[in-house]
Amino acid sequence: MATETFPYTFKVNAAQVVDKDQRTEVVPGERDLAAIAKAYELDGIDSLKADLLLKPYRKAGLRVVGSIKASVRRTCVVSLEPFVQEFKLDIDRTFEPHSSRPRKIKDLNEDGEIEIDLESLDPPDVITDGVLDLGAVICEELALTIDPFPRKPGVEFEGGDSDAVVESAEGEQKPSPFAALGALKEPSEK
Repeated sequence: MATETFPYTFKVNAAQVVDKDQRTEVVPGERDLAAIAKAYELDGIDSLKADLLLKPYRKAGLRVVGSIKASVRRTCVVSLEPFVQEFKLDIDRTFEPHSSRPRKIKDLNEDGEIEIDLESLDPPDVITDGVLDLGAVICEELALTIDPFPRKPGVEFEGGDSDAVVESAEGEQKPSPFAALGALKEPSEK
Protein backbone atom coordinates (compact mmCIF):
# COMPACT_ATOMS: atom_id res chain seq x y z
CA MET A 1 0.00 0.00 0.00
CA ALA A 2 2.92 2.35 0.60
CA THR A 3 3.92 2.62 -3.06
CA GLU A 4 0.40 3.14 -4.43
CA THR A 5 -1.23 6.49 -5.06
CA PHE A 6 -4.90 6.81 -4.26
CA PRO A 7 -7.45 9.38 -5.45
CA TYR A 8 -8.42 10.37 -1.90
CA THR A 9 -6.41 11.00 1.26
CA PHE A 10 -7.46 11.43 4.87
CA LYS A 11 -4.35 11.37 7.02
CA VAL A 12 -4.19 10.81 10.75
CA ASN A 13 -1.19 11.06 13.05
CA ALA A 14 -0.63 7.52 14.32
CA ALA A 15 1.22 8.77 17.40
CA GLN A 16 -1.95 10.46 18.72
CA VAL A 17 -3.66 7.11 19.24
CA VAL A 18 -1.50 5.90 22.11
CA ASP A 19 -3.56 4.75 25.07
CA LYS A 20 -7.22 5.06 24.09
CA ASP A 21 -9.48 4.28 21.17
CA GLN A 22 -10.36 7.08 18.78
CA ARG A 23 -13.57 7.06 16.72
CA THR A 24 -13.26 8.68 13.28
CA GLU A 25 -15.92 9.31 10.66
CA VAL A 26 -14.66 9.88 7.13
CA VAL A 27 -17.02 11.41 4.56
CA PRO A 28 -15.34 12.53 1.31
CA GLY A 29 -16.60 15.70 -0.39
CA GLU A 30 -18.12 15.92 -3.88
CA ARG A 31 -14.77 16.53 -5.60
CA ASP A 32 -13.23 13.59 -3.78
CA LEU A 33 -16.17 11.34 -4.74
CA ALA A 34 -15.76 12.36 -8.38
CA ALA A 35 -12.01 11.59 -8.24
CA ILE A 36 -12.64 8.16 -6.68
CA ALA A 37 -15.34 7.38 -9.27
CA LYS A 38 -13.02 8.35 -12.11
CA ALA A 39 -10.10 6.35 -10.72
CA TYR A 40 -12.17 3.16 -10.40
CA GLU A 41 -14.21 3.64 -13.61
CA LEU A 42 -17.56 4.15 -11.88
CA ASP A 43 -20.40 6.23 -13.32
CA GLY A 44 -20.52 8.09 -10.04
CA ILE A 45 -20.65 7.80 -6.27
CA ASP A 46 -23.78 9.05 -4.54
CA SER A 47 -22.50 8.51 -1.00
CA LEU A 48 -19.45 7.16 0.79
CA LYS A 49 -19.02 7.07 4.54
CA ALA A 50 -16.52 5.26 6.73
CA ASP A 51 -17.17 4.83 10.44
CA LEU A 52 -13.83 3.72 11.88
CA LEU A 53 -12.40 3.00 15.30
CA LEU A 54 -8.64 3.47 15.67
CA LYS A 55 -7.14 1.33 18.42
CA PRO A 56 -3.58 1.15 19.72
CA TYR A 57 -1.81 -1.95 18.41
CA ARG A 58 1.33 -3.30 20.06
CA LYS A 59 3.91 -0.58 20.80
CA ALA A 60 3.48 1.99 18.03
CA GLY A 61 0.91 0.44 15.69
CA LEU A 62 -2.76 0.97 14.97
CA ARG A 63 -5.69 -1.32 14.42
CA VAL A 64 -8.46 0.05 12.19
CA VAL A 65 -11.87 -1.53 12.77
CA GLY A 66 -15.18 -0.39 11.33
CA SER A 67 -17.33 -0.25 8.26
CA ILE A 68 -17.61 1.55 4.95
CA LYS A 69 -20.97 2.24 3.35
CA ALA A 70 -21.12 3.30 -0.28
CA SER A 71 -23.73 3.86 -2.94
CA VAL A 72 -22.22 3.82 -6.44
CA ARG A 73 -23.71 4.25 -9.90
CA ARG A 74 -22.76 1.56 -12.42
CA THR A 75 -23.67 0.49 -15.96
CA CYS A 76 -24.76 -3.11 -16.47
CA VAL A 77 -22.42 -4.97 -18.86
CA VAL A 78 -25.32 -7.07 -20.20
CA SER A 79 -28.20 -4.61 -20.67
CA LEU A 80 -26.16 -1.35 -20.62
CA GLU A 81 -28.71 0.05 -18.19
CA PRO A 82 -27.57 2.29 -15.33
CA PHE A 83 -28.18 1.06 -11.80
CA VAL A 84 -27.17 1.84 -8.23
CA GLN A 85 -25.10 -0.65 -6.26
CA GLU A 86 -24.91 -0.52 -2.45
CA PHE A 87 -21.87 -1.71 -0.47
CA LYS A 88 -21.30 -2.30 3.23
CA LEU A 89 -17.73 -3.37 3.88
CA ASP A 90 -16.31 -4.43 7.23
CA ILE A 91 -12.71 -3.47 7.96
CA ASP A 92 -10.30 -4.98 10.45
CA ARG A 93 -6.70 -4.15 9.57
CA THR A 94 -3.51 -3.59 11.49
CA PHE A 95 -0.68 -1.15 10.79
CA GLU A 96 2.83 -0.84 12.22
CA PRO A 97 5.63 1.70 11.65
CA HIS A 98 7.89 -1.03 10.27
CA SER A 99 7.81 -4.76 9.75
CA SER A 100 7.13 -6.18 13.19
CA ARG A 101 9.30 -9.20 12.71
CA PRO A 102 11.59 -10.31 9.95
CA ARG A 103 11.20 -13.84 8.67
CA LYS A 104 13.00 -16.28 10.91
CA ILE A 105 14.51 -19.59 10.02
CA LYS A 106 11.65 -21.37 11.79
CA ASP A 107 9.19 -19.84 9.25
CA LEU A 108 10.83 -21.87 6.52
CA ASN A 109 9.91 -25.47 5.79
CA GLU A 110 12.51 -28.17 5.08
CA ASP A 111 12.63 -27.11 1.39
CA GLY A 112 13.57 -23.54 2.38
CA GLU A 113 10.16 -22.12 1.38
CA ILE A 114 8.01 -19.79 3.45
CA GLU A 115 4.78 -21.44 4.52
CA ILE A 116 1.71 -19.26 4.86
CA ASP A 117 -1.23 -20.22 7.03
CA LEU A 118 -4.35 -18.99 5.21
CA GLU A 119 -6.38 -19.10 8.43
CA SER A 120 -4.09 -16.66 10.27
CA LEU A 121 -4.42 -12.89 10.27
CA ASP A 122 -2.73 -10.89 7.53
CA PRO A 123 0.59 -9.33 8.53
CA PRO A 124 0.36 -5.65 9.46
CA ASP A 125 0.56 -2.96 6.79
CA VAL A 126 3.17 -0.23 7.19
CA ILE A 127 2.65 3.23 8.66
CA THR A 128 4.78 5.70 6.68
CA ASP A 129 6.50 8.56 8.56
CA GLY A 130 4.09 8.24 11.51
CA VAL A 131 1.07 9.02 9.33
CA LEU A 132 -1.73 6.62 8.43
CA ASP A 133 -3.76 7.51 5.35
CA LEU A 134 -7.32 6.36 6.04
CA GLY A 135 -8.35 7.64 2.60
CA ALA A 136 -5.98 5.13 1.02
CA VAL A 137 -7.42 2.36 3.21
CA ILE A 138 -10.97 3.28 2.14
CA CYS A 139 -10.01 3.45 -1.56
CA GLU A 140 -8.17 0.14 -1.36
CA GLU A 141 -11.11 -1.66 0.30
CA LEU A 142 -13.54 -0.17 -2.24
CA ALA A 143 -11.32 -1.13 -5.19
CA LEU A 144 -11.08 -4.71 -3.95
CA THR A 145 -14.89 -4.95 -3.70
CA ILE A 146 -15.91 -3.39 -7.02
CA ASP A 147 -16.96 -5.93 -9.64
CA PRO A 148 -15.19 -5.12 -12.94
CA PHE A 149 -18.18 -6.57 -14.85
CA PRO A 150 -21.25 -5.31 -13.00
CA ARG A 151 -24.69 -6.76 -13.68
CA LYS A 152 -27.92 -5.10 -12.73
CA PRO A 153 -29.79 -7.34 -10.28
CA GLY A 154 -32.07 -9.75 -12.15
CA VAL A 155 -30.39 -9.29 -15.55
CA GLU A 156 -29.03 -12.41 -17.20
CA PHE A 157 -27.10 -12.90 -20.41
CA GLU A 158 -29.26 -14.66 -22.99
CA GLY A 159 -26.73 -16.05 -25.43
CA GLY A 160 -27.22 -18.78 -27.97
CA ASP A 161 -26.36 -22.40 -27.32
CA SER A 162 -22.74 -22.98 -28.32
CA ASP A 163 -23.54 -26.43 -29.79
CA ALA A 164 -26.38 -25.17 -31.96
CA VAL A 165 -25.87 -24.96 -35.70
CA VAL A 166 -26.11 -21.40 -37.01
CA GLU A 167 -28.44 -21.08 -39.97
CA SER A 168 -28.47 -18.18 -42.40
CA ALA A 169 -31.63 -16.39 -43.58
CA GLU A 170 -31.92 -18.73 -46.59
CA GLY A 171 -31.93 -21.78 -44.33
CA GLU A 172 -28.50 -23.13 -45.32
CA GLN A 173 -26.09 -24.15 -42.59
CA LYS A 174 -22.89 -22.18 -41.99
CA PRO A 175 -19.75 -24.22 -41.41
CA SER A 176 -18.27 -24.37 -37.95
CA PRO A 177 -15.35 -21.98 -37.30
CA PHE A 178 -13.24 -25.06 -36.55
CA ALA A 179 -14.04 -26.50 -39.99
CA ALA A 180 -12.66 -23.28 -41.49
CA LEU A 181 -9.49 -23.66 -39.41
CA GLY A 182 -9.18 -27.29 -40.48
CA ALA A 183 -9.28 -26.20 -44.12
CA LEU A 184 -6.22 -24.02 -43.50
CA LYS A 185 -4.08 -27.00 -42.48
CA GLU A 186 -1.52 -28.14 -45.02
CA PRO A 187 -2.32 -31.46 -46.71
CA SER A 188 0.69 -33.15 -45.03
CA GLU A 189 -0.76 -32.32 -41.58
CA LYS A 190 -4.13 -34.02 -42.21
